[in-house]
Amino acid sequence: MKKIRNGLYIAGLCGAMVAGAVLGGNTGLTGSTNPGSQQDPLVTRSYVNQAIHRALQDFEPSSSSGIAFSPVHVTAGHVILGEEGSVIILRSGAATAHVPGTDGIVNTSMGVDMFHGYQIITNHYLIIPRDDGRGVHAATDAWFLVQGGFQIVALP
Repeated sequence: MKKIRNGLYIAGLCGAMVAGAVLGGNTGLTGSTNPGSQQDPLVTRSYVNQAIHRALQDFEPSSSSGIAFSPVHVTAGHVILGEEGSVIILRSGAATAHVPGTDGIVNTSMGVDMFHGYQIITNHYLIIPRDDGRGVHAATDAWFLVQGGFQIVALP
């Protein structure tokens, strides 16, 4: 008797769902209206891809600032001038510290200040403490990893 009652209960529940779908119009079990209508438009794959691409563009960091490291190629004789808090890492080539004042660039790999003309060692982590014209002079064509704001200028 209990099995029959449970079976009738389930059948009644299913019947109520079907009746609700039929009597409730074209909303179906999902609550949506006719596919392709203004309330439930159909979209193409290209539209979805474009929407995702536009949304992702808002999150890409700039090549000259942000939290990501940017690979930067500098030709011989040019200087990377870092903004306050920028990080510069020499990856290949030869470079020297460019410091117009008396203070230096922080070399956290060695725990020292690098003053004007000091040879930069590859893969050392250099921090520009202030936005006052400090940077790194490329003695040869060189590749750097730069984090934060910077600009590349030619020496006069």
